[in-house]
Amino acid sequence: MLRAVQQTLERRRLLQREAHVLVAVSGGADSVALTYVLHYLRPKLGLSITLAHLNHRIRGKEAEADARFVRDLAWRLGLPCVLGDIDVPRRARSSGISMEMAAREARYDFLARVAREVHANCLATAHTADDQVETVLLKLARGAGPQGLAGIPYESEQEGIRIIRPMRDVTHEQAVHFLRRHRLEWREDTSNRDLQYLRNRVRHKILPLMESSLNPRIREAILRTADVIGEENTWLNAHARKLLRMCAAGAGTGNLGARALSRHAPALRRRVIRMWLADHGVDPERLEYEIVEGVDRLLVHRGGTKSAPLPGGGRVVRRYDALSVQKAAARRISKPFRGRVAVPGETVLPDAGLRIIAMPGRGVIRQTGMRVGDLPAEASLDRKTIGDAPLIVRSWRTGDRIRPLGFHGSRKLQDVFVDQKVPRDRRSAIPVLECKKEVVWIPGYRVARGWEVKDASGPALHIFVQEL
Repeated sequence: MLRAVQQTLERRRLLQREAHVLVAVSGGADSVALTYVLHYLRPKLGLSITLAHLNHRIRGKEAEADARFVRDLAWRLGLPCVLGDIDVPRRARSSGISMEMAAREARYDFLARVAREVHANCLATAHTADDQVETVLLKLARGAGPQGLAGIPYESEQEGIRIIRPMRDVTHEQAVHFLRRHRLEWREDTSNRDLQYLRNRVRHKILPLMESSLNPRIREAILRTADVIGEENTWLNAHARKLLRMCAAGAGTGNLGARALSRHAPALRRRVIRMWLADHGVDPERLEYEIVEGVDRLLVHRGGTKSAPLPGGGRVVRRYDALSVQKAAARRISKPFRGRVAVPGETVLPDAGLRIIAMPGRGVIRQTGMRVGDLPAEASLDRKTIGDAPLIVRSWRTGDRIRPLGFHGSRKLQDVFVDQKVPRDRRSAIPVLECKKEVVWIPGYRVARGWEVKDASGPALHIFVQEL
């Protein structure tokens, strides 16, 4: 294993001499093995190493024991260590996202902050070949394109922090064998066996089934395919970057020439659009197919000004031949607003800067990657539950609560805003949908429990909210 990690570091040029490396350590076999390998290489490469560990507050005393283990490991190796803790379950509830996604966001926020504080050159994580296989399968199941199917890169950047993955060519089994051979301890995370988490189902059920029923060497096949896709992505991205520069020339600072880009193949256009939006600070993880397609349709638009929505409330606007990114303007509402939503029909609240469209239909409209207050937003409510009761849109009030679908109990809207870091002066602009004196939906968040459409083809009221 040691030799494999050294080869990955050298072949991928992941570490420079005398670098300061922040190592993310959970206490599990993979991250502990990475810590010992980098510690062994420290004299040879002149490395400075700091360990970082985050308690996600998911596993109680077990997680506290993990933190003590990492602290003691750092002490034994004579390395500095930074410990942190974040209430991930609360973050998941308030954000309306999965526990896995909330944990990932919390972890990278913490690690990026620590990396800046200790002036680390890079962050090293212990993603293995097994993680790569699982990620590719998960991306495939979600309908990802080539960028997603390349899986976990050896090197990336997030929030200005360079992230390296020296264990990408090592399996979990090899890491465990390395530790046992050298009689080194590690911690077992019992949640890794919990099948409520999608990744664990892939690891413990789907992959073994594929190995026994499809191809006993399916892991090698997936790794090989992902490597090929990754190499082709690198080549295609180089061409897309060149085309982006060509289409941006003469279109105005930060803009994109629509006619120049429209002459190229759809696959290349989509890649350029993603790259351009990422350059403007749009999170690539939130650039779903529909968002990119909406921007692509602007390329063939003829006539006046037209726009397409972006995650977080921004828009791409086409004026004449130029596409530009218009960041979401924070609506400042000086006084409370309230109005009855026309069902069916369109409701415009000029003082609140809102347009609401409510139309009967069937089934469920779902949005992902949204945060509370993001506009445009849409959701589906159960038409039978609403009945003839009026649907009200209004500003939030102190004491408002919602019973989020998928969770027990209720939450104060104020707590939701605090958890999602919504500034105080923007909260009054976030619309709240109310029916029968109950908060039933906040745009960008989950609908309330009991108001969801009960089955995939059930009667629904589809609601769309956007800024004027």
